[in-house]
Amino acid sequence: MDNTVYDILNDIGEGIVILDQELEICFWNHYMEYVTEIKQEKVKGCHIYEVLPNLNKDYFKKSVDQILCHGCKMFFSAAMHPALVNEKKEFNLKISSFQKENFTFFLLEFINVTNQFARINQLKEYVHQLYELNKKLKEKEAVIKNLAYYDQLTGLANRTLFYKLAEKFINNASRHETLLALMFLDVDKFKLINDTYGHEAGDKVIMKVADILTKCTRKGDIVARLGGDEFLILLPYIKEANHYQGIASRIIQAEQKSILHCEKEITISLSMGISVYPYHGKTLDKLILRADQAMYTAKNNGGNQYFIFE
Repeated sequence: MDNTVYDILNDIGEGIVILDQELEICFWNHYMEYVTEIKQEKVKGCHIYEVLPNLNKDYFKKSVDQILCHGCKMFFSAAMHPALVNEKKEFNLKISSFQKENFTFFLLEFINVTNQFARINQLKEYVHQLYELNKKLKEKEAVIKNLAYYDQLTGLANRTLFYKLAEKFINNASRHETLLALMFLDVDKFKLINDTYGHEAGDKVIMKVADILTKCTRKGDIVARLGGDEFLILLPYIKEANHYQGIASRIIQAEQKSILHCEKEITISLSMGISVYPYHGKTLDKLILRADQAMYTAKNNGGNQYFIFE
C-alpha cells in the first residue's frame, strides 16, 4: 500500500491491524500503538497471538478459515470476547480480507466500545438498584398487609380480614343457597387469668387457643381473633348440622387445653355460640350478634360448652 493509504489508516479513530496469510502483523496503526503502548516496529512480523494473547485462538482460526472459504466478514463482540486488546478497554473486532498482488491479507478493525459498555453497566446497575428497591417495597407492602389483615400475637386473621372474607362467603352462600355456620368464642374467666398470672400468661392462653382452633377446623374455614379473648370462626360449605357440631365438639373437648406458666398449669375453658346462615340471619353482623348471644348462654350455663342460637 502507498503512503497515502497508510496515512489514512493511521489517522482513523479506531485500531487497524493488517495480517498476512500466516497471521503475522504487516501494519499496526497509531491508534493501536496508543491503546497498547506498543510501537509498530516492535510488532511488525510478529504473530498476532504473541501480541494479543487474549485473542481466542480457536475461534480466531475458525473465523479466518471461514473468510478464506466464503469471502465473508467475521465479528468478535466485546461482550463475548472481553479484554481483546488490554484489560482497561473493550473492543468489538471486525475481520475481513483483501487481495494484493495475488496475496491474501486480513484487515482487523478494533472498535472501542468502552464507553458503551460503561453505559450498559451503569444501566445494569440502575436496573439492579430498581430491582432491589422494588423488592424492598414489596417486602414493606407485605409487612403492611400483614399488619392490616393479621393479628400480630396469633398470626390469625384479624377483624378486617375476617369481615372481608366472610362477606364473600355469605354472598356465595346466598347465590348457591347453601348453609354457612359462624362460631363466636371467648375464654372463660380470662380476666381472672390476667389478674392472677399477668398479661404474659394471658398472651400464652390466647396463642394456645389460636392453636387449638386452627387444628380443630378444616382447611377452608376462617379462624380470626376479634380482639382480646374473643375469636370468630366461619364455616362455609356446611351441608348438615352435625358438620359444624362436630367441629364445635372437637374444640370444646380438645386435649391439652392448658398452658404451663412459671411452673403452674393454667386450664383453659372456652364458651362458644353458633349461628347458621340463613336461619339465624342473612347478614354478617346479624350472624355475629346471634352467635354472641348463644355464646353468653353457654357461659351462663357454666362455660366450657357450645350453644346454637335458638
